[in-house]
Amino acid sequence: MTGLRPLDQSRVIRMLEQNGFKQARSGKHITFKKTDADGNVLTTWVPHHKTVTVFVIKYIIKQTGKQKQEFY
Repeated sequence: MTGLRPLDQSRVIRMLEQNGFKQARSGKHITFKKTDADGNVLTTWVPHHKTVTVFVIKYIIKQTGKQKQEFY
């Protein structure tokens, strides 16, 4: 594929959990946190929507340090 596309919320959550992120809280958004090997806490969120937009996926990639290709 050539670019990102919207993904189901459940798929995004599953990808985060498979990469060691744990749900920290749930309010307007579901917040996920992970402590990396250097002791830094990585934090991101997923909105309570059936589909996660490309804009939010780009934010998640930036906050988590994951590769863009993982979200195709």
